[in-house]
Amino acid sequence: MTNQDFNTAVNNVKEAWKYPELFQNVSKSERWLSGVTGTYLLFKGLTSIFSHPVIGLTGAAVGAGLLYRGITGYCPLRDLAEQNKEGIAPDEVIISETYVVDDLG
Repeated sequence: MTNQDFNTAVNNVKEAWKYPELFQNVSKSERWLSGVTGTYLLFKGLTSIFSHPVIGLTGAAVGAGLLYRGITGYCPLRDLAEQNKEGIAPDEVIISETYVVDDLG
């Protein structure tokens, strides 16, 4: 992920806060699942932060991201993937022969 991709994702998040109805790219069932899973991981990460700091911080960070995704309905990583997918150029077509046909009428 380049710096420009990161800046694009951050700008998209800022716009999603301003206009949430335009930036919901997560379905309702995914929002529920992300919210429940994010809450659980955030809770488990915060409660185990002193016994296992690396695992606790990782769980809390992933949980916070999933909880954000569930609350807002916007996933910046999915948005970035869709933007990159739209930028893919079609395969090249190589023309090796040309036929000229006269009008029959």
